[in-house]
Amino acid sequence: MKKLFIILVLAVFSNSSIAADETENSGMKKYRNYTPQQVKDMPAEELRNVMPMIYVEAARRGAFAESEFFFGSELNRLMYPGIHDYKTAVLAFQKDLGEKSTGVLTVWQISQLIRRVRAQKFVRIYFPNIYWSHMGNGIAHVEGTVKVLDENIHWPVNHHKVKCYKDENYCEVRQIMLNLPKPKSNSTTIYQVLEDGPTMYEVIHWDDNVIEAQYAKSPIDSNCRTTNLSLNFKTKEFYFITKNAGGKCELLGEKVDKLPKPRISQIVDGEKIIKEEFSKIAKAAYDVLSSDFRKKTEKIMKKYEDEAAEEEKKKSNQ
Repeated sequence: MKKLFIILVLAVFSNSSIAADETENSGMKKYRNYTPQQVKDMPAEELRNVMPMIYVEAARRGAFAESEFFFGSELNRLMYPGIHDYKTAVLAFQKDLGEKSTGVLTVWQISQLIRRVRAQKFVRIYFPNIYWSHMGNGIAHVEGTVKVLDENIHWPVNHHKVKCYKDENYCEVRQIMLNLPKPKSNSTTIYQVLEDGPTMYEVIHWDDNVIEAQYAKSPIDSNCRTTNLSLNFKTKEFYFITKNAGGKCELLGEKVDKLPKPRISQIVDGEKIIKEEFSKIAKAAYDVLSSDFRKKTEKIMKKYEDEAAEEEKKKSNQ
């Protein structure tokens, strides 16, 4: 069994709903250049009913007497000189955003500062990277990452545990997954680690190597789709197979399209998948650091890479 995969990942938990993209929310455009003071001076009704919540949060942060100190410390985390030269840091940050350099942060700029700083707050967590299976004595176990074949999965970073009990005639599936933010979302929610309650499947076949189980639908479940488990412990092939059930397909009042073909998901070794996704997260966090800092860092890295290449060349010529 592989050890848990230790990785740095930001896990910000928030109950706020995901904010609409600027192209979908006129309020995001209308108020984006307001300063915290202008928001403070707005009529209470307009502030309550029209102003986007993400800007309200930004304005509250900017209304504190000590806001310059706190914003300065946050700019420091992005490698701007926020503490010892706040004005210069703000001007450089605004330039990196592609905004007019005024030295006074707007609510949109504050929201971007919050978002970029949160992207740096990595905490050490244990995200399971176990791929393992065993069958024996009337109990079977499978653990791994679920990958949807021929489709993009909404939760590429996930971990599933399947436990089946022969005497009790059921399988239990538990999953945790990392919810990644939309690339263009202005939400202050960055990443969420979500955990589903157990899903139950009724065993319909069990032999020495193979278990087949069907989703144990409750009376309140939709008749839209049905899912079967197919677990082969000899070939190490473990699948979820989802098909249309022929019933009404709606979610929150919206029509859900029928599947053009069965959706097949496989439990696989997720090490490569998880590493690739977290590499993207790390790159996104690096890309929002001060452009001046990144230029200097990359210049130094190139210097060392060139020196290492030169050393290798000398060794090969000897």
